[in-house]
Amino acid sequence: MDARKTLEQWIAELSEKDLPLLRQSGKDLKMLGSFETISMAKFSNIALTDPGLTLTILRAACTMPRSRLQDEIHTVDAATMKLGTGKVGEIIDSMEVLENCLEGEAKTLYMQLVSRAYHSAYQAYGMARERVDMVPEELFTAAMLHDIGALILLLYGDGILLTLSSLDDEDAQKESLGFTLRELSYALAKHWKLSSFILQSLEAYDGESPISSRLYEIHLANDLSVTAQQGWETPEMEALVEKIAQHLHCDPEDAMEEVRDNAIHSAEETVFYGVVPAAASLPDLDEELLDSFLINAKIPNKPLPQRRGQVEIPNTSIPTRQAKAQIPPATLAPDYSMSPMNHNIIVEVIRDCKAHLASGFNLAEFMKLLKRGFVDGLKLNRVFFAMLEPERRNLVNRFNFGNETGIRNLRIPVKDHNLFQRLLDTPQALLCNDNNSQKVIPLLPKEFYKFIDTNEFFVMTIRSKGKPLGVVYADRYGNDYGLDKADHEKLSQLCLLLAKGFELIGR
Repeated sequence: MDARKTLEQWIAELSEKDLPLLRQSGKDLKMLGSFETISMAKFSNIALTDPGLTLTILRAACTMPRSRLQDEIHTVDAATMKLGTGKVGEIIDSMEVLENCLEGEAKTLYMQLVSRAYHSAYQAYGMARERVDMVPEELFTAAMLHDIGALILLLYGDGILLTLSSLDDEDAQKESLGFTLRELSYALAKHWKLSSFILQSLEAYDGESPISSRLYEIHLANDLSVTAQQGWETPEMEALVEKIAQHLHCDPEDAMEEVRDNAIHSAEETVFYGVVPAAASLPDLDEELLDSFLINAKIPNKPLPQRRGQVEIPNTSIPTRQAKAQIPPATLAPDYSMSPMNHNIIVEVIRDCKAHLASGFNLAEFMKLLKRGFVDGLKLNRVFFAMLEPERRNLVNRFNFGNETGIRNLRIPVKDHNLFQRLLDTPQALLCNDNNSQKVIPLLPKEFYKFIDTNEFFVMTIRSKGKPLGVVYADRYGNDYGLDKADHEKLSQLCLLLAKGFELIGR
C-alpha cells in the first residue's frame, strides 16, 4: 500500500502555510522608513526579489472581495494598492524570517531556487519589454512564483525534496511524490485564488499547442534559467537563443547579448542571496564581476544531486532537468490564424516606431507610422484617439487612423462612472467581445453605443507622465472578422508606443 500523501492531502496541509520573508528584505524595508511614506516603486523593487513577500502580499489581496468589472490582481503594485499601506505593514510585521525557519542543505537549495526564479523573471521581463508589452511586471511576477510548490515543500516537507535526484525531472518527481512540483504549484495557486494569468503560466505546456506571446515568454525564460545551469556554451543554449531570436524578430547575436545582459543584471541585484548565480559561468566574464558573484556565495555542506554529464559546479548549482525535457519551439509562439492582421507589417511598424522615438521625433511622421500599423497591419476599419478636454467633461476625437466617416467631430461624455470615466480613473486595455459584452455595453454612453453599432471593440487608456491623456478606440465594424487575443496584444503595443510619443512632446 502506498503510504505517500496524495496531492490533495499535501494541498490541505500546505495551503495554510506561508513562505517566509528573507532577512535582507526586512532590513531593506526598515532602511526605507515608514510604509506610509515608501514609494510604490521602491517597495516593489524589494518585494520582487523575495518570493515569500511577493506571494504573501498577493494572497492577502486576492482574498479580498472585488466588483464584477474590477481587474484581477497580477502584481505587487496592484496588491499593495488594494490592501493599503497600513495593512501591508501589518502583514510584513507578522511574517516569519527564512533564516529562522530553514538551515543547512534545505536552505541552500531554497536560495538556489529563488536565484533561478529571479533570473527567469528578469529574462521574461526583458523579452516583454522588447515586445513593448504594456505591463511586463505581470510576466516578472508570474515567473518569480514558478517554483512555489518546491519552495513550500522545502520548508514543510520533512526533507522529502532532498531525496530527489533532480528537481526538474518530472518523471522522477512523479515516481517519488506521486505528482509533479508544477502540479503542486498550480494547485496551491488555484487554492489561494491567484490571478488567472499566474495559473496559466503554471499549466503544462505540450510544446505543440498555440500559446500567447506572454505565456510563451515565461516558458522561454524558465527554460533559459534552467539551461544556463548546464553552461552557456552548449547546443541546448544555442538552440534556445535561436528560438528567442525568432520570437523577438532579431539576430541570434543580438538575442544572446540581451540574454547575457539580463543574466548579469539579475545577478548583480541579488548578490545577497548568497549563492552562485547562473551569470557566474558566462564566458569572458569580467574577473572583478565574477569575484563579486563568488565572494558572498555560501557553499552547502554536501554537493547537491546532479545528473551525469552536467557541467560541474558541484556545490553551487541546482540539479538540472533531464535532456528529454522539451523547449517549446518559437514557431509556435503566438497563433495569428484567427486574425486578418499582416504580422510582418506590424513587426516593421513596431521596429520603425521604436527607431523614430529614439531619433529626431516628428509627430506627423510618427502618426503615419502608427496609421500603417492600425490600418495595413491590423486591418482595422475604425481607429481614433479621443483626447480629454481640459475640464475633463468630454473626450474629443483628435486623431483618426482608420475610416473617418462620422467620427471627425465625435465627442464622448465622461461622467456617471461610465466606461470612459473608469478608463481614465483606472488605466487599462479592454477588449469587448461575447465573453464580457453583457457587462461592458451597459457602461457605454447610449449615443456612443448607438453610433458604433457593434459589441466587439477595443479601448485603451493613453497616459503621459502618469496622467491620462485620452482613449484609443478600435474595431473592425463592417467586415467578417472580430477581434481576438492576438489583435489585443498588438493593439496594446501600438497604443503604448503612441503614449511614448506624447511623452516626448511633453503632453
